[in-house]
Amino acid sequence: MKGFLFVSKLAFILNLLFVVCLVLRLSPVQLSGSWVSVLVIAGWFLAFLVNIPVTAWFAILLAGKKLTFEVKSVHFFNAAILIIQSIFFFL
Repeated sequence: MKGFLFVSKLAFILNLLFVVCLVLRLSPVQLSGSWVSVLVIAGWFLAFLVNIPVTAWFAILLAGKKLTFEVKSVHFFNAAILIIQSIFFFL
């Protein structure tokens, strides 16, 4: 369970970077090259790749009753961002 919580928090941070990338696409901001590289790699690529297994793991734990159903906004935020990422990348 500790592994799931760690990976879930990691996915949350990467999803926040994805949201930052979306906002930066809409507004012109001058950032240094290293910051842009970190945002693009973490926000665009890693967020989607980490979010898929984390959301699937959450769904499996929730369906198998191994996870008590508490309102954890981190898990639902990750699931909502996964839907937004899927729409953004595949449509």
